[in-house]
Amino acid sequence: MPDRSLASRPESSAAPQTPAPRARRNIAREVALALRSDIISGRLRPGSALAEPVLARLFGSSRAPIREALIELEREGLVQFQTTGRTKVRSFTETDFAEIRDARVALESMAARRAAENWTPADTAFIERNIDAQSKASTLAELSRLDIELHEYVMKHSDNKRLLALWQSVRWQFEMCLATTHRLQQKLAFKPRNISVVSHRRLLAALASGKPALAAETMASHIEGSMEWSSSYHDSDEDKAPSAAAVQANAQT
Repeated sequence: MPDRSLASRPESSAAPQTPAPRARRNIAREVALALRSDIISGRLRPGSALAEPVLARLFGSSRAPIREALIELEREGLVQFQTTGRTKVRSFTETDFAEIRDARVALESMAARRAAENWTPADTAFIERNIDAQSKASTLAELSRLDIELHEYVMKHSDNKRLLALWQSVRWQFEMCLATTHRLQQKLAFKPRNISVVSHRRLLAALASGKPALAAETMASHIEGSMEWSSSYHDSDEDKAPSAAAVQANAQT
């Protein structure tokens, strides 16, 4: 009978191969990403119910990661937990828009002032590429993403970690307001891309001017002008607003 013991096996000169560990799927993160995108884009409208059993079936998971994702979105200010135990997409009031405007003006004008003090040609080149991409954005969702990316760049170049952390704590509410602005502009037959490009070119000129006070002032007026659209949206009939699919189709024309 052949010997099958370990001792009888020839030694291999090569080290045993350990299988590479498989990346663990983070379902809660996937759910949060998907819901956040749908909320910001308007596919999930303010007040929409977010039932855990329904979401669990939709994502093919248990309710635990769904709950974890909803808690994350609640911290970001995008959903609300009701006393009845239900969860819904947060509806922003006129007061919410005003508070978000004030927060953005305070944080971003300070960041613009600090960033302008050390602005470089490389910074200008990055913003110019971003603005060029805005002019070619095929959807409102892409335009909003590029818009917030530009503002985040300025925040990061303020070289103030605490200032950036404060801004990032309400970043998704900022992006939701931007997306709301772009949808309203589209609804009223304006061209969001053109408005965004012109406004950001004016902002870039101020940032690159070497005048920190001008950069701060221009950033403040830029945000206030944008937020006026969001406030107007609050007074409009959201049920009559075009669907996300219609908005994106129109944006491509």
